Amino acid sequence: MPNNKRKRVSKIKDKEKAHPYSRKARQINRAMHKETSIAKAKSERINAALGRGQKIVWFRDNMDKGEEEVEAKLKKKMWTMVELRQLVDVYLERNDEEIENILAKKEEGKNLLQKESLFLQLVDSEVKEAKLAGVEVPDLTNGAVVKALRAWDGDLNSITTIKLVTCKPASIIPIEEEAKNSRRGDSASAKADKIPQLLTEQQAIEISTGMAVN
Repeated sequence: MPNNKRKRVSKIKDKEKAHPYSRKARQINRAMHKETSIAKAKSERINAALGRGQKIVWFRDNMDKGEEEVEAKLKKKMWTMVELRQLVDVYLERNDEEIENILAKKEEGKNLLQKESLFLQLVDSEVKEAKLAGVEVPDLTNGAVVKALRAWDGDLNSITTIKLVTCKPASIIPIEEEAKNSRRGDSASAKADKIPQLLTEQQAIEISTGMAVN
C-alpha cells in the first residue's frame, strides 16, 4: 500500500534531485504547505496570546490608579459593572497622546510612516468594535478574579486563570439608552396612529340618520 503519510520537508530524501513534475516534488509541496500552515496558525496563536496578555497587564497596572499608596488589604476588592465600563473607557483612551502626535504631524503636511497609518487604523478598529460588540476584559466584578489579577506575574501560560468578560465602554451607554427611548417613542406613536378616533355626538347622529345636523 502507498505511504500517504505527510513528512516534514527535512525528512524527505533526495529532495534536491526531485523532478519539478514528479511524485516526490508533489510530496515536497504538500509538506511545505503543511509546515507553512502550521507555522501561520502558531504565529496567530502567539500574537493573540500576546495581545490578550498586554491587555490584561494594562488592567492589572491601571485598576488601582490613585490607590498605589493604599495598603493591599484596604484596596478595592471588586468593581461594579458601571466602574468596569468606566475603566474600559480609560483603556480605549490609552493611545490618545500618540494619536494626537501622529495627527499633528499629518496636519503639518508630513507624510506618515506606514506603521503610523496602520496604528491609526488599528486603534480606530478597536474603538469601533468595543462600542459595537464590547471588548474582552478581566472580570473585575468578581472578587476572585481581582485577587488573581493582582497576583499574576505576567506569565502567558497562566493567563487562563484570569476570567474575562465582554464589556462595553460607559461612554456608549447614554447613546444606546437614547436610541432605545427613541424606538419606544416611535412604537408608541405608531400604536396611537392605529387607534380609531372617537366620533363626536354630532358625527354619530349624522351617520345613523343620514341627515346633517346644523
